[in-house]
Amino acid sequence: MRYHRLDLNLMVALEALLSECNVTRAAERLNLGQSATSSALGRLREHFNDPLLVPVGRRLEPTARARGLLPKVREALALTRALVDPPAAFDPRQCQRRFTVVASDYVAAVLMPAVSRAVARAAPGVRLALRDLPLPRGGDAVSEALDYRRSDCVIVPQRRLNNEYPHAPLLVDQWCCIVCAQAPVYERGLTLAAYREAEHVVREFADGRTLAMDAVYLAERGIERKVGVALESFSLMPAFVTGSQRVATVFRRQAEQFASTYPLRVLPAPLDFPEALQVLQWHPYQQDDPALAWFRGLLAEQAAGLNQA
Repeated sequence: MRYHRLDLNLMVALEALLSECNVTRAAERLNLGQSATSSALGRLREHFNDPLLVPVGRRLEPTARARGLLPKVREALALTRALVDPPAAFDPRQCQRRFTVVASDYVAAVLMPAVSRAVARAAPGVRLALRDLPLPRGGDAVSEALDYRRSDCVIVPQRRLNNEYPHAPLLVDQWCCIVCAQAPVYERGLTLAAYREAEHVVREFADGRTLAMDAVYLAERGIERKVGVALESFSLMPAFVTGSQRVATVFRRQAEQFASTYPLRVLPAPLDFPEALQVLQWHPYQQDDPALAWFRGLLAEQAAGLNQA
């Protein structure tokens, strides 16, 4: 079928090409030869009057036009499948899927082990893939994770929420501080003056941006920390606090995990940090996918158990 001189079968090829950014992998996904897939890309380029995929070094990257097309194409294909595919009752025990979750290493450590155990019990054919939050293009990790990295869902702090995607509250925690248990300067607690004076262990993205919510809160209040060590992972922080007078500001659940392994003291933060809410987001085109709806429900169930603890 053609619409405005475009063979609509090419929409399936377009989604595969823009998702994979690789002609060979797209061909495998489409069960086509590489020459046929390259030909489809040529026709799509001609129709849209845009290269769609351009070489950057040894890889292909989507153009701005392609980035705008991908979520729309996915949504159109999902609607088409909903129209033509017969509805089927979802049975998690029969499900053979791989769910990709994008989240910070804090969420991966605190929530996802329980999720993994629950999945193993209810859906033994399901596999999980955990990915760290991506370096956001234009400051938006949600669209980066869902549109360009083919993730099934992303878990972000509430302040990173993108209202263009469905969302639900998930996990609540509080900020606190960890210090070395042998550091005598903190035996009576941590004052704001000591917090300002201390060297800090902080989380940064690879490009040096400090986007953790504690850093945002402090910046809004004009409080600048002395950064002694900058890391890309919350989970590495206790090793750089132990044996020093450094301070790290972390979520309480992870702080308690750290203190069970490292010689650390967990102290109240000397500032009134707001409650930290993690939000679950997913793509609109996957809203009615029964397997993903089940998985999102399982995430919410496990998070609710933590919130009530």
